[in-house]
Amino acid sequence: MNNNFIKKSLVLTIALFVTLFLNIYPAYSGILADRIALYPHWEHQLSLPTPHQELIFPSWFEGKWDVMSTLKQQIAPLSPKFKTPAFDSNEQYLDKNITFFVQFIPTIFNPKNDNFIPSIIHKKPVIIPDRAFNGLAIAQAYLGEENVKEVIINKNNSTEQITKFKGENELISTVIGRQQETIAEDKFITCEITRQFFRRPNSVYLNLVETTTKYELINPDYIQGKQVTAIYLSPQDPDYFIAFDLPVALYYYTLDLHKKMSNLS
Repeated sequence: MNNNFIKKSLVLTIALFVTLFLNIYPAYSGILADRIALYPHWEHQLSLPTPHQELIFPSWFEGKWDVMSTLKQQIAPLSPKFKTPAFDSNEQYLDKNITFFVQFIPTIFNPKNDNFIPSIIHKKPVIIPDRAFNGLAIAQAYLGEENVKEVIINKNNSTEQITKFKGENELISTVIGRQQETIAEDKFITCEITRQFFRRPNSVYLNLVETTTKYELINPDYIQGKQVTAIYLSPQDPDYFIAFDLPVALYYYTLDLHKKMSNLS
């Protein structure tokens, strides 16, 4: 696998895995609305609550969706002093529509289960993402079916997923912070902080990804989204002291979700 593929996967796959895997919690402040409004003037990483339950979406997410994701803007706040390895190569995706399918399924689970894995109890079903299906679809859409082998969800902790690439390369993604604000019945904002560990046979790369997304239900078959993804250096990175908690890359996407009429596969 060549270096260009590795570089692309570090940001594109990392950033987009978290786009559609966000949770619904009671709103208690306007911090996320302010976050969106302040873009691109993000000067620090958010501190978010540690996840304590599986991701739950509004009922209108249920079903299978045809998604179009478009990178509209990318910014390197510390340029020319510093850029992430993938930044320049990602320019090829500006204004390019990337399409894939995702699905959200009803389930009954016990929110007190420490390992987050659904266990049947007598409660109303909730809507959760099909993590393995969605993660594989997004990765293959950006990197090619031949380059992405599988996505594995940790059975003991659903905040962790492993993406296996061609060769001996793999990406381990762990959600370490999550928050949501409900704006209205048809509008909400979500944010996740994900620790990314990219492992190659002879090297590793670690960083943090913040993804803030504002969703709006236009009609029962159409959802729009605006997403900002920020890349931060890990304290283990030799360049960490250049940035501290400043973002080293910002990516702004638009999302269009059109509901599929066919049954879930």
